[in-house]
Amino acid sequence: MNRLLVILLICATSAGAKEWNVKSGGTELEQALKAAKPGDTIRLAGGRYETSIELRRKNDLRIVAIEGAEVIIDGSRALPKNWVPWKEGIWKQEIGFDIWQLFNDDQLVYVARWPDATFEDGKIWRMMEGMRRTDGGYNERKHEWLGKSRLGLAYDDRFHKPKDMGFREGDTRYKIDPSITFDKQTYSLAETGKDFTGAIAVLNIGHWLTWARPITEHAAGSDHFSYDPSGIGMSDIHQFSAYHILGLAALDRPNEWWVDAKTKTVYYMPPNGMNPNRMALRGRVNDFGLDMSGCKNIEVSGIRFHGAGFFVMDSSGVEVKDCAFDYPSTHKFVLGSTDWFVHFNPGNNANKMSSFHKGKDNRFINNRVRRSNAPLSFQSKGMRVENCLFSDIEWEPNSNGASGSVMIGDDGFFIRNTITRAGNSEGVRGTGTGATIALNHLSDMSNLQHDGAAINVGTRNHYKTLLSHNWAHDCNRQGVRFDYHGSGIYRPDGKIHGDGVYMNNVTWNTQPNELKGDRHLVLNNSVLNVNQYSDPFKEEVSMSIQGFKILHEINGNMNSLTRNNLGTLRSRSFHLDKKPKKWWKRSDGCMMPVATVLPGKADHNLREPGASWRYLRDPTNFDFRPKAGSPLVDAGAPVTISEIPSPVSKFKELEFEGAAPDIGAYEFGAKRYWIPGRKEAISSTPVPKDGGTHVPLDADLMFLEAYESEQHRVYVGTSPNALKLVRSLRDASSNIVDLPDLQPSTTYYWRVDAADDKGAVRQGHVWSFTTGKK
Repeated sequence: MNRLLVILLICATSAGAKEWNVKSGGTELEQALKAAKPGDTIRLAGGRYETSIELRRKNDLRIVAIEGAEVIIDGSRALPKNWVPWKEGIWKQEIGFDIWQLFNDDQLVYVARWPDATFEDGKIWRMMEGMRRTDGGYNERKHEWLGKSRLGLAYDDRFHKPKDMGFREGDTRYKIDPSITFDKQTYSLAETGKDFTGAIAVLNIGHWLTWARPITEHAAGSDHFSYDPSGIGMSDIHQFSAYHILGLAALDRPNEWWVDAKTKTVYYMPPNGMNPNRMALRGRVNDFGLDMSGCKNIEVSGIRFHGAGFFVMDSSGVEVKDCAFDYPSTHKFVLGSTDWFVHFNPGNNANKMSSFHKGKDNRFINNRVRRSNAPLSFQSKGMRVENCLFSDIEWEPNSNGASGSVMIGDDGFFIRNTITRAGNSEGVRGTGTGATIALNHLSDMSNLQHDGAAINVGTRNHYKTLLSHNWAHDCNRQGVRFDYHGSGIYRPDGKIHGDGVYMNNVTWNTQPNELKGDRHLVLNNSVLNVNQYSDPFKEEVSMSIQGFKILHEINGNMNSLTRNNLGTLRSRSFHLDKKPKKWWKRSDGCMMPVATVLPGKADHNLREPGASWRYLRDPTNFDFRPKAGSPLVDAGAPVTISEIPSPVSKFKELEFEGAAPDIGAYEFGAKRYWIPGRKEAISSTPVPKDGGTHVPLDADLMFLEAYESEQHRVYVGTSPNALKLVRSLRDASSNIVDLPDLQPSTTYYWRVDAADDKGAVRQGHVWSFTTGKK
């Protein structure tokens, strides 16, 4: 670095710290990163940077965008303008470097696939619309194949609607309206008329396990293909199987691409017959836009990363704040790499995920992560992930489902985040002990693998884990789950793994929640309904407190406390017989009781099917408070110190109004209505929900406050253009606005404006709801 450039970049500040003012383009950012000393600040001017923020063993630095500037760290670079027509609307060119993701400006170009599926049509998240089924799988218990498919050989089939929609753990066929989903399946493999030899099959043939493997043999018009089975064991195969194909032969619609890795020939079909030489096409060449190792006390804020993820290894005190990560990670199938993502990211050519690996006390605050085609790992000890958005995560799964869409490690805090649309069987995964997972809003998850849950904590990770005040809904799998893996698994002291707390969570339109293990506190949860029963008043189970050696040869939950829950609780979610079966008696004499008998201590639970719809104020429109005078109010019981089943439980006491706790997740008469999820720049998550109908005439208005706001002003009216101020809320003590009785069959409009500590007002969206009849 020459002396003149140093003078241009550095401005002296107090105490010897320096500010580096960096412009986009050129090598200024690289030079500033190398030369910066502890205490320095690097400020980035607006523009696009094709250089990663790479730090090795650096301490006490700030790397920030200049206030008001749009700074983009870009992991892609422009492709040459050497496109020539090939055939059938496809263009091609040879390039001299590897790329594994393609963008038109900043918009994704899809890897060529069959069946066709995109974010725009929504099929990319719907297994029965964007994938095909194999004609069966392997029944490990009976040691038999259920169709003509074999390991290494896949026969194409459609998804078949079963005779009943009863419990089938891991089956993909649960949706709100399964009859519609079954009608939307694509045409068959044979009907494509294409030869897919040499393409990549993405195979979800192992429940929560998905592999990408080359297709070794296929013929046009054939209903089956062979694939390389390397690394797949017979014990991994299960009966619920689905697949899709990526490859040049599938390139048949605009905005798709493929690359021949050997010749570095890129193939692309532009939209509407456009000439790609006149387009801004960019190919991904970097895994990470933020790459740190061995660093301490680094702040990165206000930056947008495009096609460039994050990897922070062996570091502490790193804070990434107010940033956006669009397309942070993806697989490299087009380059022949089919290994699973792992959080420590080995090898130069491996499929790499965005990850905080090892280290401690790092923070990921108020960031947006969108369209990551890989899981996201936050496994530094004591990691804090707070007020973030995670959307559209892993649409072409390439992982062990036990990884989760988003992972939080030992003693981590995953608080007030929103996650929506994800393909991995597990949504939020506690991968270490002692995690706190609270106030998160999760929806439309676990779509493209089988089994799983929106929140899942594995066998050895229940210890000191707290799951509280989360919403999980409209998911194809379970809502919340304490899991257990393997029969006869015990701690070194011979006890069953456990010691978790699961309290004040609300789930709806999911499969039944399951809690395995032991010494848990299961308190004040509300399960509105589960999607395997079309009529909640006829549901047989919505939460399973598993015990009595039902699974895994363990007497689970015999020391757990289950109290104040609203839902149809059972000791299992299958074989819901009225009388025990004689063949259930085990060699050790264990005889399972009927499913209505719960293990451990269970009291003050309201287990009446459909009770949520009878006794909550307006669950359809997100008001989950008890109705006045309902059997939920003051009908629960507190938890005394002597009743806590584990000495390490993250539990202090139940907070309640009135003489005793209510049953369910919310308290009648509370001054505040807790709403989970990310706080946005403006107020969000209205209750009643936006567009809601049949709203009760005594409804209150409630909302999630704007991020870092001091005041909220609530406007209401019967016209969106004539709203009147009805309330100013100057602190965070309440987010409830009670109104005079509303008029029946009337549409109301309302808005909540937010003001920060400087008095700047952020106007909210206009929401609406329509009241019911008297």
